[in-house]
Amino acid sequence: EGKTKKNEKANNKFRISTAGVRRSLGAMRNNLLLVSFAFGGTLAAVGKLVNKFKEQELAERKLSAALGFTSKALLDQASALQQTTAFGDEAIIGVQALIAMFTKDEEQIKVLTQATLDLSAAKGMDLTAAADLVSKSFGSSTNALSRYGITVEGAVGSTERLEMLTGNIAELFGGQAVAQADTLSGSLDQMGNALGDTAETMGALLAPATIEFSKSIKKAAEGWSEFFTELKETSLETAVRQLRAMG
Repeated sequence: EGKTKKNEKANNKFRISTAGVRRSLGAMRNNLLLVSFAFGGTLAAVGKLVNKFKEQELAERKLSAALGFTSKALLDQASALQQTTAFGDEAIIGVQALIAMFTKDEEQIKVLTQATLDLSAAKGMDLTAAADLVSKSFGSSTNALSRYGITVEGAVGSTERLEMLTGNIAELFGGQAVAQADTLSGSLDQMGNALGDTAETMGALLAPATIEFSKSIKKAAEGWSEFFTELKETSLETAVRQLRAMG
């Protein structure tokens, strides 16, 4: 009985002595919740804008890596084709990047890109899949388009092979990409592409600040993680953990 009373007194003293800490942690938790609610919607909106810019930037980087240089002419073609077809410029740049794995000639890439868009539109085919078929048929000895009735002859990568490939696609499917842009579905896609361009522009403006903000949040998160980890450790355990982390 005496031991029980002593334990109760000790527990009461502990609760009293830690009351301030518990209040502080409770207040901190409430503040964190308020901050998360306040910034959650804003961060989500900013994130969407930055992601649109990220997609465009990644597509352009892939093209540059495949070419070995940055081609303004090809980027301009992608922008122009977006205006007349239902395909977004980042998707078109992706096509150019795939074709650039087989040829670095910008004029050849332009012609093959147009042929790819017409094939994709005519056959209802995924744009990347169409680019894969066209680029392989031009840049290898395999005619991956034979199942679609397209004849391809001539030396790999030659002008003769390019003209036969693109000419036969144009004969069967020429103008399909532009024609589909005039449909309701195409008009909606074009509207979405235009809005996407606006989002990319805004995302580009927000990107530098977002990068700095992300770094700050990362440091803060690491600091809070360390703080809460140390709360449940003895000083010796903390020292051992830190020494292990340093190798």
